[in-house]
Amino acid sequence: MYSLFERFLNTTSMMDAEIELLGQGLAAIPILESLFSGEAKNQFGIPYRELGLPLRCGLEVARRLGRLAKPLEAYLREELRSGNFVAAMALGALESLEDESISSLAFALNDSKSVDLPYESACALIRCGQSTHPTVTAVTSSSIRAAKVLEKVTTHFAKVGQNV
Repeated sequence: MYSLFERFLNTTSMMDAEIELLGQGLAAIPILESLFSGEAKNQFGIPYRELGLPLRCGLEVARRLGRLAKPLEAYLREELRSGNFVAAMALGALESLEDESISSLAFALNDSKSVDLPYESACALIRCGQSTHPTVTAVTSSSIRAAKVLEKVTTHFAKVGQNV
């Protein structure tokens, strides 16, 4: 496991490491959990999640695992709340969401610190069939920005033929 996370630190080996981890399917879940929880540390005792690329790689793997990554939802939600748009993408790939994740994604629609986070959050809500959830409706009713983001993404999905 240590060498896998070390390979995430190197841009020349990180894609191969992601593919290797992705190939493990369900067996990748505890490995990713050790990364997201901070349990996985390098030789200096620093959690890999704090080193940038390993966290991004882990989120990308979770995203590509799709609904298999459902046990990681709480970790993905935590990363979403810290402003990570890749976490929104990973949540959208789960196909179903807990109410707490729906709420977090709904509130992220109004984020003004990031260009990507609101739009990826809207995508996630739409992909999981939650764009009309009461919390989303409440947020979009009270925020013009959130309403516009959701409307733009819904229109885009309709144009490209994705289910909304």
